[in-house]
Amino acid sequence: MITVSQLNAARPADFASEAGNWSQFATWAGTAKEFVDQEMADLLRERSGETVTAALGRVTVLADNCEYARLQSGLVAAALDGLAEELGDAQRRLRAALAEAAEHGYPVGEDGSVTFPEVPGADGGTGWPGGTAHQGGNGPVGDYLDSVRALIGGPHAITAHGLAQRLGRALRQAEEIDERYARTLAALVVEPGLRITAAMWADAGEDLRTVGAALTGLLSAADIPAGATPAENAAWWNGLSEREQDTYLALFPAAVGALDGLPATVRDRANRGVLEIEYARVSTELAEVRAREPAAGDPGHGDWQREHDRLAGQVRGMESIQRRLEAGGTGGLPETFLLAFATEGNGRAVVAVGNPDLADHTAVYVPGTGARLENVEGDLVRATRLWRESMVAAMGESVSTIMWLGYDAPQNAMPFEQGEIIPSATSRGYALDAAPALRDFAAGLETAAGGPDAGHTTVIGHSYGSTVVGAAAKDGGGLATDDIVAVGSPGMLVPYAKDLGVGDGHVWSMAAGTLDDIVPNAGRMFLGENDAGIGIGRYGIPYLKTDLVPNVPSDEQFGAHIMANDSTGHSAYWDENSQSLRNQSRVIAGRYDDVELG
Repeated sequence: MITVSQLNAARPADFASEAGNWSQFATWAGTAKEFVDQEMADLLRERSGETVTAALGRVTVLADNCEYARLQSGLVAAALDGLAEELGDAQRRLRAALAEAAEHGYPVGEDGSVTFPEVPGADGGTGWPGGTAHQGGNGPVGDYLDSVRALIGGPHAITAHGLAQRLGRALRQAEEIDERYARTLAALVVEPGLRITAAMWADAGEDLRTVGAALTGLLSAADIPAGATPAENAAWWNGLSEREQDTYLALFPAAVGALDGLPATVRDRANRGVLEIEYARVSTELAEVRAREPAAGDPGHGDWQREHDRLAGQVRGMESIQRRLEAGGTGGLPETFLLAFATEGNGRAVVAVGNPDLADHTAVYVPGTGARLENVEGDLVRATRLWRESMVAAMGESVSTIMWLGYDAPQNAMPFEQGEIIPSATSRGYALDAAPALRDFAAGLETAAGGPDAGHTTVIGHSYGSTVVGAAAKDGGGLATDDIVAVGSPGMLVPYAKDLGVGDGHVWSMAAGTLDDIVPNAGRMFLGENDAGIGIGRYGIPYLKTDLVPNVPSDEQFGAHIMANDSTGHSAYWDENSQSLRNQSRVIAGRYDDVELG
């Protein structure tokens, strides 16, 4: 049982100071990881040989240690901060009651009991007897009886009873805080050693939940904006103290990392931790699934295979992202930023080559049918090639290219794939569902960069990705971009380029010949749009519009700039040294006069 003297003498400020030390260490660990990834590993990757390979392996282990230390140290800092704040609150309650007791001249016992004097009656007769009031906590009936005794015991008894109750609540609060944080901090103890295992990363995920549960009444995930605009998200974040920001990052990395409008460096720090924890979790699940593989002829083998392939695909996709992040700052590439990550649905991954907050030119590449976490490698390669070629076109200005897998894309374009008679890629629903997320992301880039005039932005949609872009931009949707590029588009849900909100002079289209890319013609009846109906002509006279064939961006009547290309297939628009890649990059760099038109 915590005593009055112990709580009164406690030094919450010492815990807060120690939390600051752990927070500083977490910052150092993050800086160290960047140095290891971008300096030490970069030098080794430029060399070859068995010794170099072995050294690179050890450097990778060191980088993992730094990231793990950053995460765990942040959790310790958050727990100590919570302990300091909650214990300080209990101590303030205790001291306020002690001060009031001193004013009345009531002695206070170590257990929070309050002694009060008798009150003599008139002319020395019987008055109110003295006594000792004890703290509550004896249950509803016991507390009620104590209150009755106080009421019939006179004014001193009533006052002393109230003080004893307050002192008792402060002591019980302190005891609960002490026990809760002792358990929490004990859970953060890790085994010594250099190698960070998948089990340790999985345990880090449990630690996040443990510390979050301990900070009752302080910081919670419910405090993080949900459904707010990117500008509102940024205002919330900027209104926090640096310590509060560090605590939210440590406790709720997934929620913070998903907030559009926050700086790229903040989102990257949050999402890298999420990636590590999710990789450990899925890898562990995959190992467990493999360990219980049924016999080939077993009726449950098909279900087992689907579960196995799903988990294996997620692991493969996360490894692709990890490799891309590790390559940041090497081979002539800039830093890489993980702006969003989740394993929900078909997976979410938003990866930026270069910092979009600081770039003169930013491009957002939206992949199409079949895009999902397990296939993310190819889309990451496209974003990287766009960056390299755009840097050439930008002539010294800075560039950031972003691969935006922020939605569940349709997974089949042909009948009977995955058992579907009607291909999912013919549905407009995926695009309409994805549109708000793309609008929020683009608005968030604009907010984080400093406003619409901070830089030049281009949104590129490939295949069904262009349909998503159209859904986000049409009907005054307000997609925050300067230029729109549709590549191999099956339709953008609008009949004309002018309906996309950026002006038809800033809409660009690229499609290979009909035999090389069948998607535009195959998709137009489902995702294209025509201009049939009643129009208002000259002098207000109505007329019948008979444009019955839906337009797609590669049609001349759509009104986009049709760019020349040398693609020989639906997925060949980002081949290295291709005309297709160069023309997209010239739009990204704002070099419109250099774009070759078809």
